[in-house]
Amino acid sequence: MQTDDSNISKVLVIDDEPIVLEVVREALTRAGFDVFTAPDGETGIRIFKQEQPVLILTDINMPQMTGFDLLKIIKKESPATQILVFSGIGTTGDVIAALRLGACDYLYKPLSVEFLIHTVQRCIERYEMIQERINRNAMLEKQVAERTASLAETFYATVQSLGRLIEMRDPYTSGHQQRVAMLAVAIGTELGMTRRELDTLQVAGLLHDIGKAAVPAELLVKPTRLTPIEFQLIKCHPQAGFDVLKDIPFSDSLGKDVAAIIQQHHEHIDGSGYPNNLHGNQIETEAKILTVADVLEAMSSHRPYRPALSMEWAKNQLLEKSGSFYAPECAAAALRLIEQNSNDINRLLRDAHYRIQDTR
Repeated sequence: MQTDDSNISKVLVIDDEPIVLEVVREALTRAGFDVFTAPDGETGIRIFKQEQPVLILTDINMPQMTGFDLLKIIKKESPATQILVFSGIGTTGDVIAALRLGACDYLYKPLSVEFLIHTVQRCIERYEMIQERINRNAMLEKQVAERTASLAETFYATVQSLGRLIEMRDPYTSGHQQRVAMLAVAIGTELGMTRRELDTLQVAGLLHDIGKAAVPAELLVKPTRLTPIEFQLIKCHPQAGFDVLKDIPFSDSLGKDVAAIIQQHHEHIDGSGYPNNLHGNQIETEAKILTVADVLEAMSSHRPYRPALSMEWAKNQLLEKSGSFYAPECAAAALRLIEQNSNDINRLLRDAHYRIQDTR
């Protein structure tokens, strides 16, 4: 048999009549097959598991385990394995039943050696075609997986580049979006979110301030407190981010509208946030997490108008505004992460980085 499969010539014959076993074994051996024999179904199954033949010839009427029983067991374990049924007293109903259970053919005893060899070869050719299709499908699945992984890498690299482009306008918050993304994924992981939800959080975190492209650069780096009018300009950035991203079909790969999450990342659950004064369940879960991650990163980092605030101060703020500004479950998850990392924001960020790597 011309094939690279070392098992392609292995054939198992199962019959409770010794003379039938010997005649079939001799005929198939002369035809070049590697033949194994078994006097009953249980022995046949044991040999099948050891040798993995591509074709099994089995009698129907055997004590304890019939050929039908054997068909069900083998086909469940190895659908591609070919099973050729033969019987001396089979009925039309037996033939139909065997074929429905997955038999490749049905022969009547006494067997014509020439026809037996022809049928065995045809069944093995069928096996080869099935294996070829399986291998081709596996290759296609591998190619699709590799292409998908490549596209995912390109996608995340593009997202990170967009985030860095915005941060170039504001050197004081360089790395802010990356750190927010890390914290958001850490909080999401703490809350038991799925891989896809964590992917959404990461992308939204990396792009959440993209709307600041519409804000005058001098306001982003102003070393003093903003005036009310200036702050109103700053407050436009979530809507501007939504307008920039709304036509990008993030939901095709992430299952969520990233633009809407970014639009909501300054909303508060009591309705006091902006730009749309949303409250409670009107706000996406990912946006609630992003809000906490954003404020936690901002409080723990230097700004042009103030030095970094202490972790104790940040914790008190999360506690104080949990249930008003921040969703309680998100604030609680952030507080647990702070405690787990000994109030060290850099340690927390390192842990968050590893969490992101684990989701990839």
